[in-house]
Amino acid sequence: MFKRRWLAYPLFIAVLLAFYPAAALAAPDGAQPSGDPCADPANPVVAENCQPGTNEWITQNPIGDIWGYASTDSVNVGGTIDFLVDTSSPTFNIKIYRNGYYGGLGGRLIQEINDVPGKKQPNCQEDYARGMVSCSTWSSSYTLTVPPEWVSGVYLARIIRPDTGGDNYILFVVRDDDRDSALLYQQSVSTFHAYNNFGGKSTYTSSSGFCLTVSEAPRAVAVSYNRPYNQTMADPNSYFRAEFPMVRWLEQQGYDVAYSTTSDTHRSGMDGAKNELLDHQVFLSVGHDEYWTTEMRAAITAARDAGVHLGFFTANTSYWRIRMEADPQTGEPDSVMVTYKTIESGPSDPDSPTSTWRDPAGPAAPENELLGTMYIGDNDSLFFPLRVTAADVDDPIYRHTGLDALPPGTYLNLDPFVVGWEWDAVVDNGLTPDGLTILAQSPVFGLLLQDAGRFDNANIGLAAAHTTRYTAPSGAIVFTSGTIQWSWGLGAYAVRPTQPDPIITQMTYNLLADMGVQPATPSEIIVDGSNAEPAAIDPARFLPLDTPAPVISNVQAVVSGDRVTISWQTDVETVGQIWFGGQAGHIIFPTAQNLEYSTEHSITIEDLTTPKNFKVGPSVFDTNRRYFKVTATSRDWQTSISDEASFDVGSAPLSTQLRNTFNTLTQPARCFVRANLTLSIVIGVVVAVLVLVVAALAVRAVVRRRRTA
Repeated sequence: MFKRRWLAYPLFIAVLLAFYPAAALAAPDGAQPSGDPCADPANPVVAENCQPGTNEWITQNPIGDIWGYASTDSVNVGGTIDFLVDTSSPTFNIKIYRNGYYGGLGGRLIQEINDVPGKKQPNCQEDYARGMVSCSTWSSSYTLTVPPEWVSGVYLARIIRPDTGGDNYILFVVRDDDRDSALLYQQSVSTFHAYNNFGGKSTYTSSSGFCLTVSEAPRAVAVSYNRPYNQTMADPNSYFRAEFPMVRWLEQQGYDVAYSTTSDTHRSGMDGAKNELLDHQVFLSVGHDEYWTTEMRAAITAARDAGVHLGFFTANTSYWRIRMEADPQTGEPDSVMVTYKTIESGPSDPDSPTSTWRDPAGPAAPENELLGTMYIGDNDSLFFPLRVTAADVDDPIYRHTGLDALPPGTYLNLDPFVVGWEWDAVVDNGLTPDGLTILAQSPVFGLLLQDAGRFDNANIGLAAAHTTRYTAPSGAIVFTSGTIQWSWGLGAYAVRPTQPDPIITQMTYNLLADMGVQPATPSEIIVDGSNAEPAAIDPARFLPLDTPAPVISNVQAVVSGDRVTISWQTDVETVGQIWFGGQAGHIIFPTAQNLEYSTEHSITIEDLTTPKNFKVGPSVFDTNRRYFKVTATSRDWQTSISDEASFDVGSAPLSTQLRNTFNTLTQPARCFVRANLTLSIVIGVVVAVLVLVVAALAVRAVVRRRRTA
């Protein structure tokens, strides 16, 4: 939601990728049941995954010398899709892969097109007032006609330069509108585009430079779908992070699944349109599904009311209300996403409210009315386990897990990374659906929302993420995981290989089975009716609910020049974070962390007076006072947060002061030039001519004086 991704992810990603080969996106293969599912495939997904796989779908050399996007984010079988590619290479190659299981490799090469003529595309156009960058001026480099035999799925066109080896990806979905599969998987492309800052602007100030838009902040209020993704495969807001592991697991299990995107859901909710969701038993939203149009919400609500089960393996879901517009250059409908985010800053959307769904001055339609939960906060760099207590395990979702062995008054922590990086919870606003059941309450801490979406009011605190389920009057089950990273418990992390958590995989199967859907090739799960028994759980993992939180003591901050060393002690071994703020009572930035368990903690932070190095904007700290808190999390995942403390920072070095002053004074001029390039050139030419004229007159006057002398 708030997305200060640049604050904490670099450390997390760097540590993981240091041990991360390209092929690691595909986790180790799991044991398959006896029999040959390929002899008589139960559905097209099973047949497709019987084909030979490869891990070469993973980009190998993304050095930024080739870019591309697809003319549409989804295409029906038999339809056409254009790839628009910008490169200085005379030719490039395209390798099209389908994502799935494929024996654990995660993809299959479907088609290869070599020696496609390369070309430099025209500059993308920017609407400086709204911050929108659009590459709709580009022309097609290759048109693909999707063969009717292609199986619905997530596809990647890997574009490769033969001269440098540089490569990139173009993501798209192949639909099969005539196939009424049991599951319909929705890819969250609206959220991908919200975070995409290709061309320098996204809907987030943290990745949008410094030039202001009508939002009264640098962020864009409109983004075009017609531009490449400026996101790597490790980016937290891309498909690969939290969606791919679910896709891989669903296809490993042989579920009858077809694929769509948020654009398709939007079209299904338009007046007079066919609601494609009604052709399926279960609708799945996975990962980070933050940006919803009114039409999306209408389509999904109508599906629930018609008896279609809803599985939200997500968090921060349906947080921002958006609307779609036509491209101003080409008139292409629904290719521009508009979100003024009025609750943060700036004027109201002149067309209709585009703020948080819960904003009482905007849409005033809190999302928990449909979902059962709402977004409450996040921690970008420390994740948490799913916690199950003995009081929870009587629910049918825990069958075949072995959790019935939990003694009263105890809890069990599951996969330690599965709850994050944002979380949802049940809230008391009078809109909680009848019969809502909390299936798990997982303790978390981080930046907590204090109102309907104003970042300036948020603060660090302790909370619990809720995993929930309710049954609508239609009989439809509505499940919410309460976390973006539920799929990490299914194996095949997008940034780190892992084995699946057997309890989380079993819970996922149990839920889908309760929704009336069974896998055709079950692997590492116990299907209903089986005589198999779950593996016994080590009793040492059962922890008492009254386990005390760690005690933090002796918090000190020692300033030395442009650095500070913060130290503290804990009574048991813990890991810790340091959170900063520029105002008392407003601690919002997770600036540093130590993930080594210890009772003695000390972290040094450099360059306190350089906003870029300190990873916050210069306007956040208006004085030399820095406020902070430290956290302590034990091996049992009990957490404490210290009282607020503060220290004063000395003056920055003269060179830093001069640089910051220069940047501040010249920033308006640089933004004016960027937004008014033609006018600036004209003014520059006029000024240059005037300078030359004045210089010529001065020279002429000097010559005359010398002659008269």
